[in-house]
Amino acid sequence: MANITIDGKVYDMDTLPQEVKGQLAALQQCDQKINSWNMDIAIAQTARGAYAAELNLLLEQVAVVGAEKVAVAEVVEEVEVVEAEEVDEVDEVDEVKVLSAEEVDEVEVLEAEEVESNR
Repeated sequence: MANITIDGKVYDMDTLPQEVKGQLAALQQCDQKINSWNMDIAIAQTARGAYAAELNLLLEQVAVVGAEKVAVAEVVEEVEVVEAEEVDEVDEVDEVKVLSAEEVDEVEVLEAEEVESNR
């Protein structure tokens, strides 16, 4: 004789109607499924934590969008533009002048042939 306790009351399994036994079986299957899903969730959460940690390590090696522009903008002050002849005459550079972003837009970019013809 097997007994089952439900809501603090003890019942004899052998004397329970078939319909009650069927409901108990369905309830037990639901509990088993919920326990299985909870285990799957725990496994997925553990794996997610490992993936997140690895992602953070990998992202440390990747530049953030806009970060380079900010770093460059902080460094850029102004640049002095000189002619090719002036560069040839300089033995040592004492100071470098950095262009502002607006001034950079105004600078003319020369092709290599143009630079050589200006020497």
